[in-house]
Amino acid sequence: MKQLIIFRHGKAEQNTMAIDDYDRELTERGKRNANDMGAFILKKAGVPDLILSSSAKRAHQTAIIAAKSIGYPENEIQTDQNLYFAPERWIMNVLSKLPDNINSCIFVGHNPGLTDLINSLGVQLDNLPTASTACFEFNVDSWREVSTDQANFKWLKIAKEL
Repeated sequence: MKQLIIFRHGKAEQNTMAIDDYDRELTERGKRNANDMGAFILKKAGVPDLILSSSAKRAHQTAIIAAKSIGYPENEIQTDQNLYFAPERWIMNVLSKLPDNINSCIFVGHNPGLTDLINSLGVQLDNLPTASTACFEFNVDSWREVSTDQANFKWLKIAKEL
């Protein structure tokens, strides 16, 4: 059984000409929501085997803050620059290469790729809000076997509900 928690980064600074989009940081609300969602994930799903994040500053900050709430070691968070605004197909490709000893993964990333991924896994959603999560399970032994056909929706948690 493989479990995937899709986690959109927290609310970030507004895009300004002075800051490159990749380097935008979380707002105070974004930090608070990331912390609260981490605590929710811990109660709902426990400590994951892996937290994988886009290397964009706001996504990585979200992963770090959530990891602290979950009790996951910050130094074990994996980041990938190729996940910055990755489309759904690219995310699925990256997930398919995870080691099979990883049974649960939190993936922290960006829209529109995350919303597209959730939709392809069978849950129709217009927009995954910032700091919100969706959980899917796959009754497979290997991440190579994870597919849209295997997806079993477990829950969706919107940050403003916390």
